[in-house]
Amino acid sequence: MATPLVHIWRQREVVTADTMNKYIRDVQKFLYTPPACKVTLRQRGTFVGSNPADAIDKGKWLTFNKWLTYPLYAPGEGSAPSEEYDNTGGAMTSTSTANLWRLTAPEDGIYAVTFGGVIETNGEANNVHFRLGKNQLVDGDWTSGRAPFASHSPGRVHHASNGSGRYIGSITTTINLKQNETVSAGAVADKDFVLANRAMHGRSFLELRWVGRLP
Repeated sequence: MATPLVHIWRQREVVTADTMNKYIRDVQKFLYTPPACKVTLRQRGTFVGSNPADAIDKGKWLTFNKWLTYPLYAPGEGSAPSEEYDNTGGAMTSTSTANLWRLTAPEDGIYAVTFGGVIETNGEANNVHFRLGKNQLVDGDWTSGRAPFASHSPGRVHHASNGSGRYIGSITTTINLKQNETVSAGAVADKDFVLANRAMHGRSFLELRWVGRLP
């Protein structure tokens, strides 16, 4: 539903069923269930022992030092379906492309953004970075301009016997969005890498939630 109007009550104003519904019921309903969406991230790139059929860019490591965007699953189709949702009926996860890459703000507002992401690297990396972008095109320019609005550089959490490294990042922030503006997540490493290992169930995700009106 649209962001409800704020009504300034006047002294001796006659209260009707219509005003009670519009300025009391609808406001409380919106605040109880504001626009919100959470999806898990689809694996991009593959390596031995991790080759899900629906991975993007299957059959190869992703090239080092190149920023790439995380693809997203539609709610209920990812690695943690019971935790995935879009309470707007699909307005936040609609896409005109074959794959989902961004979450969309259905209303103007201040939005809380929560991200968790996994990168597996072909060897131990020295530098791994995650970023969130506003109105970011698929694999667009993550390195300059105003699109990136939050970032994180994690330490390694796992070093496998085959020489691969695992890095897990997390970002929590807020951002002002106009209706139909979008949020996406990207990452890079200085070793060839794989994004969002599906075997790490629910560890790679993106959540967008309306939390207030724009100033």
